[in-house]
Amino acid sequence: MAYKDFANDFRKGITRDVLFFYGAEDFLMDWAVKQVTDRYVSEDWRNLDVRLIDGDSVSAYEIMGEARAYSMFSDKRVIIVRNYLPLYRKNADLGADELLDFASKPQESSVLIFVLESRYAGDMTSYAKKLIKAAGSYEFSRLDRADLKAFINKRIHAAGKILPRREMELLIDVTGYYNRESTYTLTQLDADTDKLARACRGDEITADVIEELLTGDNDRYVFNLVDALVGGNRSRALEITETIIREEDGSMQVTALLTKQFEIMYDALELSSQGMSIAQMAKKCGINEFRFKKAYQAAGSYSKSRIKKILADLYNIDRDIKRGDIDKDVALELLVMSAVPGR
Repeated sequence: MAYKDFANDFRKGITRDVLFFYGAEDFLMDWAVKQVTDRYVSEDWRNLDVRLIDGDSVSAYEIMGEARAYSMFSDKRVIIVRNYLPLYRKNADLGADELLDFASKPQESSVLIFVLESRYAGDMTSYAKKLIKAAGSYEFSRLDRADLKAFINKRIHAAGKILPRREMELLIDVTGYYNRESTYTLTQLDADTDKLARACRGDEITADVIEELLTGDNDRYVFNLVDALVGGNRSRALEITETIIREEDGSMQVTALLTKQFEIMYDALELSSQGMSIAQMAKKCGINEFRFKKAYQAAGSYSKSRIKKILADLYNIDRDIKRGDIDKDVALELLVMSAVPGR
């Protein structure tokens, strides 16, 4: 069930007394825990009536004991068990089966919440699946695009700023939230929207601010370097290369990213010949649209055979550096000298 299901059930007062939150978005799980806590326990009594339990070291009997205790001050105590071990790892907890039966029944004194953080989402055990059936369970998966935009706009507007439609799409693309196997979450997005609002001088958040703040230094070096190469500006390309070399291990990191960028450029030429749009090509490659668009625009200055030759040089450079046959900084400089279109 999506976070909206929890929100609707909670608003109607039909959520269960034992809850199980799991999925890709820790931010939404924390939000749901806060909703429950705010309803049942006032700020004054949270040090007594809200219990945070480390699931790695607690037994089922200890959990049930906490959940059965009564409060003198709050409507119900709130017991939060994070990452209960049997949920993501085979574990011989003697009371685990009894806990399943406990989870299926109404509780008079407490709301018991099991939270399995996103880092364990791919490791859920058969026991976790049994708890999903026994308790009131909600999967907090990634937001769809409409909800993600609402999430961003809420934070941008609260900061007194405006994010135009085109910049909204750019922000989503730059973060890579929808990339295949992306690790970027709402927790990071929440921090990044705050960063953008603080950095923007005017009322509107601009594309320049988004690219400057959310594109990593090495990515930015690669984009600028490819732009200089495409423009035939060897002096600018070498200037960027010298900046990279001055960074510790910068050459190796940027060479790897440069290789990836030329691989995307090659794929862009292949797929565009099939009549695909940029969005379709990016989705097929599992790459965020911002990075793909950069590669697609650059690829137009090269032929497929030229990109293939540059990629062969990059692969050979990686091999030669690892063998110790060439210095990594010298290798990057030589590559840049040879990669200008038409050379």
